[in-house]
Amino acid sequence: MRIPCDIILDLLPLYRDDACNANCKAIVEEHLTGCESCKSVLKKIEDDTVEKRFKVERDDIVYHHAQAVKKKSLAVGISIAPILAVPILISLIVNLATGHALDWFFIVLTALATLASVTVVPLVFEKEKALWTLGSFTVSLSLLLLTCSLYSGGDWFFVAVTPVLFGLSVLFAPYVIAKLPLTGFWTCHKGLLAMAADTVLLYAVVVVSGLYGHNSSSTSYWHPALAITTACLVFPWGLFLIIRYLKSNALVKAGLSTVFGGLFLSVIESIVCWVTEGVFRLQFMNANLHVWYNGAVLNSNIYLVVMLAGCIVGGILTAVGLSRQIKK
Repeated sequence: MRIPCDIILDLLPLYRDDACNANCKAIVEEHLTGCESCKSVLKKIEDDTVEKRFKVERDDIVYHHAQAVKKKSLAVGISIAPILAVPILISLIVNLATGHALDWFFIVLTALATLASVTVVPLVFEKEKALWTLGSFTVSLSLLLLTCSLYSGGDWFFVAVTPVLFGLSVLFAPYVIAKLPLTGFWTCHKGLLAMAADTVLLYAVVVVSGLYGHNSSSTSYWHPALAITTACLVFPWGLFLIIRYLKSNALVKAGLSTVFGGLFLSVIESIVCWVTEGVFRLQFMNANLHVWYNGAVLNSNIYLVVMLAGCIVGGILTAVGLSRQIKK
């Protein structure tokens, strides 16, 4: 039975894309052997010259549009520079005219450099805008703090810049380290490197705070500061190691993290009291769930509830995750 041409014409696009089944393909090929009209239509369909031309024109339009946007961004970034140069020039003249020395001029200069790092830099640099912006902002802000410290006669630069670097590291270190071309061991352990950087900077904050407070020889600062910092670091490090390196599914990791969080939050105050007062007592041991009006008992009740909730919820998640892992 001869298949009508209109049916074959509907099948030709599928035939060309090899998207029809074997039976349809055989029917179309059989029809094409005796129908010059459908064969000519297939040749026109297979001729993708126009399609390629449209693709080239589309890519050309997109490329030129991107180039135009880049040029406009660069022009805007360059145009902002003279605007920022005006207050710099004015402050230079006024500073020389009034004080006959450059003191707060450098403060204005570094302050405007900090502003330029988040306005001009993203417009000027075409690739890795975020990295260039973050780097220039960090450097210019550090210079601003340094000039303010120098020209105010203070010695607080390190105690100011170290917490700033620590805060920036907590927020942006994972992104920056992910962009670094690391090799060897660190290729698969970039998260570990970010955690290590944050830890080092946190201890640096503790150290510079002690030195700035002139407590470098006093054990009343160093022992509790370092001990409490180390104890508090157990929580983020524990969660990181569970989530990153535990070879199990997400439910097991979530369950163990919940159990660990409940236990840690219920004992951290006891550890702090042990460090500061020299007496170790578990707060939740004084809990009495029948009494909620006494302040001390209320505090113990909350710790007990947090610990029990973390263990119960985390235990359930872990059990479900292990059962699914065993089934697989």
